[in-house]
Amino acid sequence: MAAFLAASAGTWLTRRAVHHLDHQDDEAGDSNLTIEPFDRSDGAVQSICESLGVASSQVSGGARFWWESNLKENSRGDENAAVLLDVADLANPRRGFLLRDKGYIEKQPVISNYCFAEDGLLTITTRYDTNVGVERCWFVSEGVRIRVSSIQFLDGISMTTYCTELRCPNGAELEAIGATARQRFPHASQPLAADS
Repeated sequence: MAAFLAASAGTWLTRRAVHHLDHQDDEAGDSNLTIEPFDRSDGAVQSICESLGVASSQVSGGARFWWESNLKENSRGDENAAVLLDVADLANPRRGFLLRDKGYIEKQPVISNYCFAEDGLLTITTRYDTNVGVERCWFVSEGVRIRVSSIQFLDGISMTTYCTELRCPNGAELEAIGATARQRFPHASQPLAADS
């Protein structure tokens, strides 16, 4: 899990389609997902472990997640954030548990199971009080991730989600892209001459 979180570090443009299989309208939209991995010495480890009754010595690391509007500046807030901790299975490092300070569906501390397939596909299963969420995520390339999920209640699946996630360049990468563009197209950055 640590390698997957490290590969996911940064900000991603998420293009999402949500299909409600009940009587709600389907949704589509874009948002930003920011992921910041951390190691077991992070302060969040102790507080989340205490809230879930788990020994912090079992945690190998984790990550902070923020879902943000890409249309509103400074939209990052605690209501759209989560912290997860990785508790790997020592006998099989491709399996383990994720401890989250709040779940995606029900906003309470939750424990999820995870497993990685041979090809790197991550499956996370979360059992809430009234439903089960299954999420699958994989990398198509270093800069493209796919994420799909479903929510199932007692009477069947109520929602499915499909996301394509594109890695956003950071500030230094944007500066490098701009410098390259200015070198390749020096006249494009000069102001246009006024009409005579």
